[in-house]
Amino acid sequence: MGTAELIDTRADYPRLFEPLDLGFTTIKNRSIMGSMHTGLEEMPDGFERMAAFYAERAAGGIGMIITGGISPNEEGGVAVYDEDGNPLFSASKLNTDREAEGHRLVTNAVHAADPDVKFVMQILHMGPLAHNPHLVAPSKVRSRISRLTPNELDAEGIEKQIADHANCARLAQQAGYDGVEIIGSAGYLLSTFLVEKTNQRT
Repeated sequence: MGTAELIDTRADYPRLFEPLDLGFTTIKNRSIMGSMHTGLEEMPDGFERMAAFYAERAAGGIGMIITGGISPNEEGGVAVYDEDGNPLFSASKLNTDREAEGHRLVTNAVHAADPDVKFVMQILHMGPLAHNPHLVAPSKVRSRISRLTPNELDAEGIEKQIADHANCARLAQQAGYDGVEIIGSAGYLLSTFLVEKTNQRT
């Protein structure tokens, strides 16, 4: 069995390894790990597993890491309930100081592996794709890929969602993240305000 030969491609892609100035911060290179759900977030020892997973990527020399989606509140995530309505499983969220402490384990591990890596948390409110009794959307329009019909947000409810996103971003900063990415695509909450079929408000 032969040994694989490492090929240095920096000459072919010189800008890939150059810093990228975003104005408010600089990424050490242009290699970014995009957001993906790892399945570690909801495990009993999820923060420890996330810390090990992301720290290994940081040590590999990447410029920026974006986490899997973290909900800003209860209604924006996935939950599984027993027959009595008790939650058996809940999606990862960040809306309390205690949860921020857990995330601090992850950010500390990443920045210890490489102080120069930018570590960004994705805020994901699933809107009508959430799986819990409290899911919300601009209108009571069920997604074709969901069995649940969302609760329609009133003006007060919309203000709550805005406040929860802001609180989540504040807690992410408190937890040591370098920034947040707010997902606004794919039928999640923010995108449903932009589409006539899912936003039937007058």
